[in-house]
Amino acid sequence: MSSLDELKERFLQFRKKKYALALGLIIAVLLSSVLTYFVRTICFAHLLIAIIGFYIPYYFGLKNRAKLAVWGLAFIFILAVPFTWVTVIGDVNSYDGHALESTDGLLVNGHITPYRGDLGTTHTFNVTVTDGASRDYSVNVIIIDQYTLEEVNHTMVRSGAVPGGVNYTFSTNEFGDSLYIYQFQTDATGDWVSTDLSYGPVHRSNSDIFIYFFPIMALSLLIQVGMLYYLLLLFSWFSDRSRKRAEQIMKEREETKRGGKSLESGREAFVCSECGADVPAHAGRCPQCGESFEEDVAPAAKGREEGQFECSECGASVDEDAKRCWNCNKEFEN
Repeated sequence: MSSLDELKERFLQFRKKKYALALGLIIAVLLSSVLTYFVRTICFAHLLIAIIGFYIPYYFGLKNRAKLAVWGLAFIFILAVPFTWVTVIGDVNSYDGHALESTDGLLVNGHITPYRGDLGTTHTFNVTVTDGASRDYSVNVIIIDQYTLEEVNHTMVRSGAVPGGVNYTFSTNEFGDSLYIYQFQTDATGDWVSTDLSYGPVHRSNSDIFIYFFPIMALSLLIQVGMLYYLLLLFSWFSDRSRKRAEQIMKEREETKRGGKSLESGREAFVCSECGADVPAHAGRCPQCGESFEEDVAPAAKGREEGQFECSECGASVDEDAKRCWNCNKEFEN
């Protein structure tokens, strides 16, 4: 026995243990949780998560299709926990101290202080316009409530020159108990130029943010990963069905080779090697797919009784006064 066969045998023995399946489920969750960190950088991360979530439990003994379907839903909701923490809480925490700027470099060093707060906290927004002209520009800060999606546009005031440009600022304490995002924009070039977006101010704890966004992230995973998972489940079912059908055909072939009888005609028969259909022993070709058996049936053809002829369609022996072939129903001309 090769080392590979020995390893396979050991795995099969291990799979019979009561805790083997539980271990497989844990491994699937842990590996998939690691991949949630890379869903934005790896193109096929969602597909890899679906493959891990399906095939690891499958090879650890979870073969029942109904149980696999239930596990798929449980897997998605379990995975939504690290996914929410990585994609939402991780982002919220990483934007503390993040500086915003526009792609053309006109707006730079856009930030908020303090980043976190509560009701009554005064937050100050600052941004620098790098154009050194003395005239005032229209510079705004746009603040969006992530819970209500309410958007407010505030006009910023010029606070003085700074190295490399002019600083604009805006302060307010009119914030609710929520999570906000913001960005800056200006018409300094005649057209409106905007920075990218950032979280802030944050007036909710990480646990509150997690509870709010968890159902949203679970639904996102159900769409992005769940659909792939259930496609794998459907493919597995179809593959097993096709394999069992092929095994049944091979079994029927073996039985007919050992002298089986055709269930339809009651005559001695064999199975077509191309399509698996029952074929009369004296037929020259398959009535289903047309495969020729002239060499195989030559001895039977020699034994054809007098007063019979061969059907041009399927090769069956037919009485010379027959109007229709008993095997393929082909009508004969007079």
